Amino acid sequence: MAELTIRAMNEAVGAEVEGLDPRWPLDDDTLTQLRAVFDDRGVLVLRDLDVDETFQRRLVYALIGEEAPEETRKPQLVSNKEPGGAAPYGRLLFHCDMMWAERPEPVVSLYGAHVEQPSVPTAFVSMAHAWATLPDALRARVEGLEARHGHEHYYPNRGGDDDVIDSYYEDPHSSVKPIPFLHPRTGIPLLYVSQQVTMEILGLSSEENEALLEELFAHLYEPAGVALHEWRTGDLVIWDNIAVQHARGSVALDGPARTLRKVTGPIYVSADERKAPTFSKLPGS
Repeated sequence: MAELTIRAMNEAVGAEVEGLDPRWPLDDDTLTQLRAVFDDRGVLVLRDLDVDETFQRRLVYALIGEEAPEETRKPQLVSNKEPGGAAPYGRLLFHCDMMWAERPEPVVSLYGAHVEQPSVPTAFVSMAHAWATLPDALRARVEGLEARHGHEHYYPNRGGDDDVIDSYYEDPHSSVKPIPFLHPRTGIPLLYVSQQVTMEILGLSSEENEALLEELFAHLYEPAGVALHEWRTGDLVIWDNIAVQHARGSVALDGPARTLRKVTGPIYVSADERKAPTFSKLPGS
């Protein structure tokens, strides 16, 4: 059994894990420890690992008690240097991947394949912590409300500016969920709204909608609750894509290399539904 050292990133979310021996299979005690920290803190950060996509995928699935499928697809790269890299430059607002889906992918991971310094960090917030600390008066206002998440042909990106990446889709996608959404695996209530993906709170006028979202975002993205991960080559970061939102600052095409290998799982939507978007910020644009 590995002797793991766990250090919280901040009071609300995230944990750095030291001492993992990255050889598969991991022993049962180690997996039990990792699963407990993952469910409690939402984000695992493991530094200085030399691991391939297979290890990354197996750990992603194992954290939620599932067997990883054999995968032959080329891994997706989030990169400002690699041809075809996703979201190559610009800024991303807080969101969950595929938040528009009825069943979003439950786990997302990124591995630092090639990271030069200084590197733009990834930011995380916990929707579980945000709901648990929501002021009583604001909680009473949203307890019975639902929100729609998704896009017509591009995301709402509330609070965006010229640096923010717009993602364009051929077809509209959205889903409706209660604002105090219960995590489907843990049952923990979440403050389920986001800057990038939330379209509207149902049953409110436009003015009421925007005012209430602004209040919820002010609480959800309070600086004290935001954890930043400063990337290095060899970092493996895995997060609960249902309970945790992520964002990043503005990446420059001509800046230091920032190539991250992305592995998620499981994906419940069809291949047709998850067609890759066209990004507003691409090399040459």
